[in-house]
Amino acid sequence: MSSYTYAETFTRAHARRLAGRVTTDLRQSWLIYGSPSSDSLDDYRLELEELLVDGYVDKYQFGFKKDNRVVWSLRYTVGSDGALTGGAGGVPPGVDVTQASWFNFLTYSAQWHSLGDSVKEGVKSKLPFIRGIGSLPSDTHGYWESDRSYASGGVGLQRAVFRSWS
Repeated sequence: MSSYTYAETFTRAHARRLAGRVTTDLRQSWLIYGSPSSDSLDDYRLELEELLVDGYVDKYQFGFKKDNRVVWSLRYTVGSDGALTGGAGGVPPGVDVTQASWFNFLTYSAQWHSLGDSVKEGVKSKLPFIRGIGSLPSDTHGYWESDRSYASGGVGLQRAVFRSWS
């Protein structure tokens, strides 16, 4: 598990900007593959924004899985690199998601894990939904390719796309 340090200038507006970049990719997934539902896009954005504001996110990943293996996925790693390159978009088109199911997974940061239970419950009460405990599907049948990075207020998101060998 990694941790990162926020620049003193990082604000909710910066968190909103970063969460908006991810939401653009979520929306593109909805347009191409029908998931996640269009009704859930704002909830995903609000959740990510709220958790980014105080440094509670290490990784964020979504896509499709079949037989507990990634079919396609985008993964964002949060850090303090401060770089801003590329734009949103880039959901891989034309992937066969027949009989595959949508997944969305968030890995909390070390900062989150250092919080007391009552503080965690306070943060969770602000979120549009509560996540369960789970595990990511296997990605041993392919590789991750970093393709874009986004930053705001000195905090960056490095995005990678899963590429299957088959």
